[in-house]
Amino acid sequence: METKKFELTFAKIYPDFTSKLVQVRDDLSPQEIKVCMCIKMSFSNTQTQEYLKISKSTLANLRSSVRKKLGLERSKSLTNAILCI
Repeated sequence: METKKFELTFAKIYPDFTSKLVQVRDDLSPQEIKVCMCIKMSFSNTQTQEYLKISKSTLANLRSSVRKKLGLERSKSLTNAILCI
């Protein structure tokens, strides 16, 4: 999916998500925000990797970084945390 098209579609479906996410953590990188957007859109890890054109290990690192910044314990679901925003 083309980046601009995805971002426009996302903004129509979840108009407040990105601003709420940045209110929670204003130190997320643009790439980390895109990972969160993909999680919110229920993308699989494979779909996220393909969309962002990143490797499996890069996605794992980005997800880990987001978890740390959100203060999530390993037992807590990143997906559930993102879906609640």
